[in-house]
Amino acid sequence: MRSDVSIVLSPRDTFSTLAACVGNLLAHTDPEVPILAVIGGAPEHLRQSWLRDFGERVSFHFEEHFQGTAAARNWGLAKLDTPLAVAMDTDVFVRPGWLEPLLECQAETDAMLVVPLMLERPRLIHCAGNDLYVTRDGEASYGHKVLRLWRFPYVDGANLTRERTDYGELHCQLVKVADTLRLGAYDEKLREVGEVDSGLVWAREGELWFEPRSVVHFVEDAPLRAEDVEFYAWRWDMREILEGYRYFAQKWGFDITESGDFKNFLVRRNARLGLLPRRFPSELSLRVSGALYKWGWRLRRLLGLPVEIWEAQRRRALGYDEWPTLETSRENQQQRSHPTLEKPRG
Repeated sequence: MRSDVSIVLSPRDTFSTLAACVGNLLAHTDPEVPILAVIGGAPEHLRQSWLRDFGERVSFHFEEHFQGTAAARNWGLAKLDTPLAVAMDTDVFVRPGWLEPLLECQAETDAMLVVPLMLERPRLIHCAGNDLYVTRDGEASYGHKVLRLWRFPYVDGANLTRERTDYGELHCQLVKVADTLRLGAYDEKLREVGEVDSGLVWAREGELWFEPRSVVHFVEDAPLRAEDVEFYAWRWDMREILEGYRYFAQKWGFDITESGDFKNFLVRRNARLGLLPRRFPSELSLRVSGALYKWGWRLRRLLGLPVEIWEAQRRRALGYDEWPTLETSRENQQQRSHPTLEKPRG
C-alpha cells in the first residue's frame, strides 16, 4: 500500500451511482492507494452488493443513519494512516492520470487543498477553481460563489494553468489529513455550503490550489432510483439547509445565500423528486411521478390553469416560505472582519 495518500468516498445525495464510480476509480487509480468508503443509511441489499463486488479492494464502513458529507469525511479521515487524502463523492468519475497531478501540485505548493478541473458533463466545465465574491449593502455583507469557466466546453485539453483558488468544490478534494481534522474544516453543522466554509478555514493557515492537469467529472442530475429517494429528500431538506445557512452567517458574519436566491436552486433540486415517491419510494412511483409532472404541466398550460397557485403550494411544502433574507446583525458586522474581502494568503 502507498504511504502518502488514501481515498475517502462518501455519497453526495444518491447511492445508485456508487458501483459505477468505484469501478471507474479502480480502473484509473494505482492499486496501491487505499480506498475507504463511508456510507450512512444505505439499504442492506446495496451493502451486500458492494461488499461482494468491491470488498477485496475497498474498505467499507456502514452507518445505520444518513450522514452528510462532512460527517462521513471526518470519520474516514480519522481512520487513515496517510498524510494526504482525496475526499470524493460517489457520483464522481475520474480521468486517466488524475491523481498524480494533484499530488505534484500539493508537494510543490504545500497546499492545504488541491482541486482538479471539475466537469459536470464529460465535455462541459463545472468549474476551473473558484472565487468568493463578497459585496456590502449597508451594514450587511453578501457572498456569492463563483465557478470559474462554468459551462465552458472542454474536450482533451485547454490553456488552463495552475492557480490559487478561494475554495474548492466538495466533489473531489486532495487535503492534508491532520490539518483538516485539527482545524475542523469539514463542519458537520452544514448540510450545504461546506465548500466555502472549509475554504475559509483552510485559508487561515495555508494555501488552496487548482490543478488543471487533473480532470474529473461528476454526474449532474443522475437519474434517481428507489434506493435514492429517502436519502435524496434528507440531503436537500430546505429547512435543515436553512438552519445551516443561519449558522454560517453567524460563524463568518455574512450571508452566503446568493443574496437570497439560493432557495430557488433548492426548489429546483427538490422538484426532481415528487410527492408520490417521497411517500411511497419505488421504481413505479418514480415513473408515475415523472409522468404526472410532465403531463400535468402540459394540461395546466392547455387549460390555462393558474400554475402559480400550484407552484406556491409546492414551494410552501418544501420550506421555501421559511427562507426570509438572512440579515447579518450590526453587532456581528462590527465584531468581525471578513477574511475574503482581502486577497487569499500567499
